[in-house]
Formats: sequence, structure tokens, C-alpha cells
Amino acid sequence: MRILLVTSGAYAELVGEMTRLGHHVRVEPDRLAAARRLSTEDVDVLGVEASQLLRDEQWLEPLRTSASPGVLILGLAPTLDDAVLAPLLTAGVDEFLVAPFPPVEVRGRLALLAHRRAAFARQQALGLSSRNELSRLADVIQIQSDILGVGLDLHRVTERICEQARALCGAEGSAVGRLEGDAVNYHVTFGSMAPFRGTRLLANKSLTGFSLLQSEVTLCGDTETDARVDRETTRRLGIRSMITVPLKAGGRVGGVLNIVSSRPHAFGEQSRRALELLAVMLGSAMANAAEYEAKQKLVAEHSAALSALQDTLRMFTSFMDNSPALAFVKDAEGRRVWANEPYRRFYGLDMEALHHVRDEELMPPAMAQRMRQQDLEVLQTGRSSVTEAMIPGRDGTESHWITYRFLLKDNEGQTMLAHAALDITEHTRAEVALRNSEESFRSLIERSPEAIFVHRGGPLVYVNPSALVFLKQPASRVEGASLLDFVHPEDRALAQAMLGPPGRALAGARELRFLSANGRVLTAEVSCLSLSFLGQPATVISARDLTERRQMQTRLVLSDRLVAMGTLAAGVAHEINNPLAFVVSNLSFMASELQAVARELPPGRVAELEEVLREASMGTTRMRQIVGDLKMLSRADDEARTPVNLQHVIESALTIARAELRPRARVVRDYADVALVEGSEGRFAQVFLNLFINAAQAIPMGQPESHEIRVTLRAAAEHVIAEVKDTGAGIPSELRARIFDPFFTTKPVGEGTGLGLFVCQGIVTRFGGEISVDSEVGHGTTFRLIFPAVKGAREQPPQSALSERPSFVPSA
Repeated sequence: MRILLVTSGAYAELVGEMTRLGHHVRVEPDRLAAARRLSTEDVDVLGVEASQLLRDEQWLEPLRTSASPGVLILGLAPTLDDAVLAPLLTAGVDEFLVAPFPPVEVRGRLALLAHRRAAFARQQALGLSSRNELSRLADVIQIQSDILGVGLDLHRVTERICEQARALCGAEGSAVGRLEGDAVNYHVTFGSMAPFRGTRLLANKSLTGFSLLQSEVTLCGDTETDARVDRETTRRLGIRSMITVPLKAGGRVGGVLNIVSSRPHAFGEQSRRALELLAVMLGSAMANAAEYEAKQKLVAEHSAALSALQDTLRMFTSFMDNSPALAFVKDAEGRRVWANEPYRRFYGLDMEALHHVRDEELMPPAMAQRMRQQDLEVLQTGRSSVTEAMIPGRDGTESHWITYRFLLKDNEGQTMLAHAALDITEHTRAEVALRNSEESFRSLIERSPEAIFVHRGGPLVYVNPSALVFLKQPASRVEGASLLDFVHPEDRALAQAMLGPPGRALAGARELRFLSANGRVLTAEVSCLSLSFLGQPATVISARDLTERRQMQTRLVLSDRLVAMGTLAAGVAHEINNPLAFVVSNLSFMASELQAVARELPPGRVAELEEVLREASMGTTRMRQIVGDLKMLSRADDEARTPVNLQHVIESALTIARAELRPRARVVRDYADVALVEGSEGRFAQVFLNLFINAAQAIPMGQPESHEIRVTLRAAAEHVIAEVKDTGAGIPSELRARIFDPFFTTKPVGEGTGLGLFVCQGIVTRFGGEISVDSEVGHGTTFRLIFPAVKGAREQPPQSALSERPSFVPSA
């Protein structure tokens, strides 16, 4: 364009920028010279200063008269102050520039003026006279002026574009969206498009996408008939006609402007052309705003970075001057170039003296030479180092110091050697005392006969040798495991409560059950103590093994109970034997008398009386057998080893258990001729009675014909084998390994003590035998007892209470 600037000031830079952009620029110093040039030359843009209009509001009018039609007025202002801009706005300038005239702003404003001038030229050439077209063009120009008036804030520019474009076309709604990847994000909306704010629209499935792809303004007369439209969206928003305007910045499409109406064919070709012209100017305005925003952001970032750097420097200085460390920096020649306040105070130096003092002036020569050697090693290798040394102060008192050396660079890239020294004298003393204490503590717990565990919330951090012996576990199994892994499942809740968080264990002693490697239940008295272990809160658990003591107590209680039962059984047997003797004697007398008077009675009557006496004799025989069985259980010489006939023992136990067995199962005897075994009749009877009672209780009542308890005696090499087999419920495989543990029972609560099989095992093994179990769930259980046979002894033992039977059987 041809530009004439009327100014007496120095605008060389502005003139140079306009020339660089390809414009022909002339400068006149005053209004008279400018009027002469306007009368002789065609000028597109006339540039005037705001100060000229501020002095004389009519200053511009003679120049307007001298200029050719269509000349555009460009105002030049030193600032954006309203008082300065007011004369320009009053005079109706078409555009204005504000010092210091940023190139991007100059380029944008001149581009807008060029478009206006081109539009005016086209109107002149084509002779357009349509008022509506001229009005729209004027509106576009006004919109451009309004946009420039809001400044360079990108969001405000975008809002003004959206709002003014809706008014220009008489639309019901408008929206501006940014192109983000394959979608458009609508961030500014007006009118009926307000609910669309924040919506992301896929560009490839809409008319907007088509317009962006073609990079041209697209008019849709009716959304219901246009195949390019996303009808789901237009119907939801009530849109029947629309114009889509791509917005370009820097030659690249960066957004889109949508104008919509609820009426079909609401927009014509004039609206499309007006928006097409507007889009070019708006794209340039948005580019300027975006560039301005980016520069403002960069300036803000630089300012924030500078402020942060200053804060960091102040914080670093405060940190170093209040640090307990003596910090200083040397150059490669060993000269001190910086030191913090504690270092200067320690040696009594000011900053001036610091730069000149030598190591030999601060410490003994030998120490200074060693320090210099350590400095050179770091300088030469580039590796940081940590050293300890006794360093004297100004008063000659030596302290233990640890010094860290490392390299750093100054602003010019020169290598520097940094030192940071900490006084660790008290720490070293405390460390020695702690080490001695820990060694004493470890020696104590290593030699303790009690199991000691150190627990810290998760895995065990230490166990002493006694703990490994207690658990019957190797160290590899215990290390890294949790103490709760070895506690009986039923006691884990109590153990967890005792341990608590690290350093907050419950005080007092409690009993807990543990599980050894073989599944054996171990009882221990456990106490917890919270203390620091290896510098961290921990809980020390001391466990005193009570297993043997509890078993001994159990045996004593059971022994007392058996003694009481034996005493009761002996008393009952004695009391029954006396009247039983009278009954047997009288029955014998009556049998003799019956034979004496038999001839005097009718034959049928004698046979009837003999049958009655025979039945009574059988009853007394049964009673005498029961009395003999009770006597066997009550014998005091349980531990005496004598040859025992297991068949007689089994029969006695079956007799006592008959009431329990009869309603549940049939008893099947399978006896072979076996040798005698060495042991105690009373103890063996106790074993078999317990096995028979257990077998009966494993079978439901009421169906004895469907179940059986089979008792087998057989010989094997030099042993006698006895088996008790039932057809009951059986024992699950996971419980069979614990069946002989004390207090373990598979019966419901209240129906078993868990001591029966434990006692049986103890009796059998005490007399050199073995007891084992074989079971299958749903098919029953077999207990197998193996006893060493008495060599050469197959004859029956001497007659005992087991074999005492009434010998009287009445005869006819």
C-alpha cells in the first residue's frame, strides 16, 4: 500500500518495518506539506499522530478533503491511555498503532487496512451499490475495530469474535472451538449454542470437520437434508441452518467459528461472504493475540524463574549460615574462595582473611599436608570422598570430624572443590556406648534358655538359638517369617493384640500355643517388652516353654482321676461280691434241695424250677464277670510288667463298653491264637476301652445292623497285632497327624477332652508297643496296636479276675 505519515517525530523504526512488509512509505513534517502531496498523489493510508488531534480536533478535516475517496486513517499513539486514544476515536480513525509499535501488531493492523482498502477497490471497480452489502462490509470493518479495541488478550478476542459474528448474521447462536487433535473443543459459546460450551466434537463426523478439511467457509441451508451434518448433534441443539468458518493463524487452521439458526435457510450467500472476509481478519487478530499471550507467558515465566532463583539463593545462604556443618570451597590451587559463617566463626576469620589463609596456619603441618593430599585425590579422580579425622580448634581441643569432598563448577566453568565437615565427637562416643550395650544385650539373649523373638510389625528381625530349639525349626525357615506363622491359629488374634504396633506391645504375661515343625502343639508363657532394637522401635517377645509342665499336670490330673475311679470300682466290686456270695450259696442249696424233693413233685414242675435256677445262676455268673472286670481296672500295680492275655483284656473292655456299643453297631470278633504280651492288664484295658468308646461315638445311634466294630487279634513274627476297626465317619487327612496331640479332639465342644488318645499312646509306647491310625472319610477308622510278644509264652496266664466265672450249673 501507499502510506503517508504526517509527523515531526522520529519514526524510523516504524517506517523501516512498514517498508520491510512491502509498503511504499512517505513522511511529511506538517499538515500543509501533506495536503500538497495528497492533492497530487494517490494515497491508501494516511498516518497522523494523536498529539496533533489532541491540540486541534479539526486538524484532520483539511487532509480528508484533499485526499482521494477511500483513503484510510491510521492513528499513532505513544500509549494505550484512554486520554491519549480519545482524540483518535473521536476523529474516527480506521486503525491505530501504539508505541513501541511491535512488528506483529504493525503487520496485523496493516493487513486489516489492506483488506479494507481492497474491499473498497472491489466495490469501486464493480460498481456495487447494494446497501445491504455495504452495510455488512461496514459491520465487518466495525467488528475488526472492536476486536482491536479489546487489546491482545486471546480469550477476550475470541469472545468478541463469537459475539459480533452472531450479531452480524442475525444468528440465534454462535460458538468458537479450538482444534485439538481429531476433535474440536468448544470453549466460547453464545446464544442458543451456550449449552455447547466444553463439548468435544469429532471433526471427521460433522460439517465442521468437512469445513476444516476443505479449509473454506461452508454454508448449510438445512441440516435435515445435508448429508455432511451430524444430525444427532444438530437435532439435540435445535439447529436447522448454519455457517462454519475455519479460523487460520500463521497459515494453519487452528479453530472454527460456527453460526447457527433454528430456521432452515436462515443465512444467504451475503452472510457467507461477510464471514469469509471476517475470518481472514479474525484469524490475523487471533494470531496476534496468541503471539502476545505467548510472549506474556514467557515474560511471566522468566520473572517467576528469576524470583525463584533469588528466593533459592536467599534460602541457600540462610541454610548454609545456620547449618551445623563447616562448609567452604577451594579453587584448584588450594585457595579458599568461600566459606559459610560457622566455618569463619570456628577459625575466627573474616571474608578478607579467608582468601589468604593457608592450611598450615589453621592446623598442624602434618595434618595440613594430609588434607592437601586428600584434596588432590578428589581433584584428579573426580570422585567424591568421605574422610574422618581429629581436628584441633583455635584453643587446641581436638574433635572428631567427618569431611565430605566433592567437585563443582563456578559460573565460568572452573573446577572447584567443596568441603562440608561435621563434628561427630558426641555421636562417636554414643556409637561406642551403644555398640557395647548391644553386644551385652545380644550376648544375654543368645545365652538365654528362654525363646526370644524380636518383632517389628512384619518379619522377625531376630530369634535366639533357644527359639529355634523351642519351635524345632531351622534358622532358614524362621528368618524373614512372621511370628504369627508359628502361633496356633486359635491364638493368633490374642498374639496380634499382644504384639500391637512396633514399640507399643501389651504388658503382662499370657499363655499362647505354638506349632512346632512336626505340627506338635507347644504351650508357652509369653511376655512382651517394647524397646529400641538396632535403632528402631521393636517388640521383644520372651516365651517360656510350658509344654512339658502342662503335660505333667495333665497326667497328674488324669492319674488322680483314674485312682479315684479305681477306688470306686474296687469298693463297688467288694460290696457286690458279699451279697453275690450269699445268692450263689443259696442257689446251690436250693438246687440240692430240689433234687431231694424232685420225686414228690410233678415232673413238669421240677423242670420248670430247674430252668428258673439255671437262669438265676447265669445272672450271678454275669455279675461275677462284671465284678472281675472292675477289679482289673482298679488294680494298684498298673506299672508292673506281667504277661497279659490281650483277648481277655479286650473282652473285659467290651463288657464295660457294651451299653455304649449296643445301640450303634454289631461287635465282630476275629481272634487268632496269639502269644502273651508284657504289660499291665489295667492299663491295656484302659486303652481298649477308650478305643471302643471312640469307635462307638463315631457311629450314629439307631442302626446297629448297618454298622460294625471289628476287633482283630493276630500274630506277626515276634509281635501281636490288635486292630479296632469301625465303619463310622472317618477322620480327615489334615487332622490325622494331630490325632494323638494333647487336648486335640474332633468331637463337638463338651463331648471330649482331647486327652484319651494322647494317654493311650503314652501307655502303649511305655510298654514297648506302637499305635497308629488309618482312616478314610465316610468309610471308617482303624486303630492298629503292635506289642512285642513274650518269647515262649503261649499258655494262659494264671487265673485272674478276668477268668473268674461261677462254676455252678444246676443239673436236672
